[in-house]
Amino acid sequence: MASVTVDIKKREHSPCYTCNNNERNHHIEKSPKPKSINWGRKTRTDTMSREEKQILQQEKERIGWIAARMIRDEMVVGLGTGSTAAEFIKAVGTRIKEEGITVYGVPTSIQARLLAEQNSITIVSSDTIELAVDGADQVDPKNYISKGGGGALLKEKLVDYRADTLIILAGIKKYVNMLTKIYVEVHPLAIGSAFKALQEYGAPVLRTVKGKGIESGDQVFITESGNVIFDVKAKVTDPVQMEKELNHIPGVMENGIFTRECIVIGRPMAAPG
Repeated sequence: MASVTVDIKKREHSPCYTCNNNERNHHIEKSPKPKSINWGRKTRTDTMSREEKQILQQEKERIGWIAARMIRDEMVVGLGTGSTAAEFIKAVGTRIKEEGITVYGVPTSIQARLLAEQNSITIVSSDTIELAVDGADQVDPKNYISKGGGGALLKEKLVDYRADTLIILAGIKKYVNMLTKIYVEVHPLAIGSAFKALQEYGAPVLRTVKGKGIESGDQVFITESGNVIFDVKAKVTDPVQMEKELNHIPGVMENGIFTRECIVIGRPMAAPG
């Protein structure tokens, strides 16, 4: 019987997707584990004073009402996701109650749909959207937007890019000189390959539910479309080009750079741009 020689190569260790570290057993060797920055979450409010939180909430309500006054009777409106978009939805509900108008809504998430139903907005599925109103995680001087901190970027882009007009509601803390937080929605089968490709653009971190990492027993964050999200810390010098390039990575379903024309409401006089 002929003998067969099998060359068994030492298996390379897998990269750590939740902290962008390729060292073997780094979670065990490093003690104590440094606190990581979770780029997949919105601006933290737990360190704000009560007065600061109140000012932030009042600003969200104010710009939400500005957008709500733009709504006409029987208009088909794209309904964004997040705390600022929620104030817009509630303001539209007040107008429906007080003025008796009819508003049709195309929601970008279950959260937006449920809130819209609570505020008497008629939910529809429509290819024609007259106006979409959404929030933002970052806004640069040219009104290029970074979105996806809430995990609904795929549906948000489908709705926002289909609308005739896009309104972005952004409070005082959203304005930056350059986009630095990028969110990328990826098919679960492409986690490994997409992670490697995204390293060419910045530092990708696989989003988890609590932001602690899968090594700590945390669960991977799953979007409503059944995908995962990479939160990427990067310097976006050319948002238009990066938006196109990221979507050419195999397995990437969509990214959170929004470069279509939009109207931004809420920009302070001293903000960049």
